[in-house]
Amino acid sequence: MRTIVTYDTHHGTARRLAKIIADKLACTMIDVDTPYMAEDETSYDAIVLVFGFRGPYTAQLTKLFLNKMQGKLKNKHVIVVGEGIFSDKEFPGVAESLKNLANPYTFNSYFTKGELRMSTLTFEESHLLGDFAKLTGMTLTDMGEFKEEDGQKIADDIAEYLSKQTVIEDKKEKRWICSICGYVHSGDNPPEECPTCHQPGSVFKEMN
Repeated sequence: MRTIVTYDTHHGTARRLAKIIADKLACTMIDVDTPYMAEDETSYDAIVLVFGFRGPYTAQLTKLFLNKMQGKLKNKHVIVVGEGIFSDKEFPGVAESLKNLANPYTFNSYFTKGELRMSTLTFEESHLLGDFAKLTGMTLTDMGEFKEEDGQKIADDIAEYLSKQTVIEDKKEKRWICSICGYVHSGDNPPEECPTCHQPGSVFKEMN
């Protein structure tokens, strides 16, 4: 399975995490801000997206990015990896919304503790995080420490997960595509209702 790891980072921790994952998978790693001229996503079977989360503002930017990437992620194995401090409770909800945006063949998500260093924050970040900290009753101060072993555990889990997806594909399980929104379903029969656009199962067509 051809895989690529992309990352979005402001302070470097997400890049460190992405490198651990890319090394484990022996694949290319690229910044999401880098033009994709040399790396055509359509040639990849799986895409691992690594984001550094710093509260709901970052989550909204992540959703915006995934929305722009929607066409390129459709029908692929998509894995979202988050690292951060404030979004550990919010991340599952963010991941679910990203799953709906990506419309992937399979989807999985992981989250690990990140770092927060006040000296590295911009004025805007300090303001946004300060408001978030007040809402949650947290003290905005240096906290957290990204651990390499946590990143390695995620990389191992992703490698195992993707190996299982390869086996599933080798069995040539039937795949059905919604003719309305493009959602892809795997199974012997189409779903009774599309989970994305809620049209009846009759709109699904079997994929070759």
